[in-house]
Amino acid sequence: MRKKYSKEKKHRDGEIPTGSFSDIAFLLIIYFLVATTLMKVKTITADLPSGEKSAQTETEKTPIVNLQGSEVIFNDKKMTMDELKDRLAALELGTKEPGDRIIMLESTTGTPYENYFQALAAISANDGVVAIVEEDE
Repeated sequence: MRKKYSKEKKHRDGEIPTGSFSDIAFLLIIYFLVATTLMKVKTITADLPSGEKSAQTETEKTPIVNLQGSEVIFNDKKMTMDELKDRLAALELGTKEPGDRIIMLESTTGTPYENYFQALAAISANDGVVAIVEEDE
């Protein structure tokens, strides 16, 4: 038996079928909502000084934390991050006036961000006010 072929050809108009795109997009949204994990980002709060110079006597020096690469220098003495936390705790910054809680934080170009963040967190945890030192170009 012979198949009958119609003499008319089916004409295609060249359009891409887009009817199922909305279904695919909806399924992708559902997938990403289910597969995503939500994490609370660890942050610190820091009180920055106003920028006004206070009348300090010459006997009072503002403590300086200097970060040079992986080294931590506090008032011209090299120490570890744990020793820095102990020294800041010994200053008892929470009992002092807000103007006397300022700690200068200096950093060189090659300092890892983790060290910078740990120093900033240590100062803030001990109720210190961070004064960031920037180099003029």
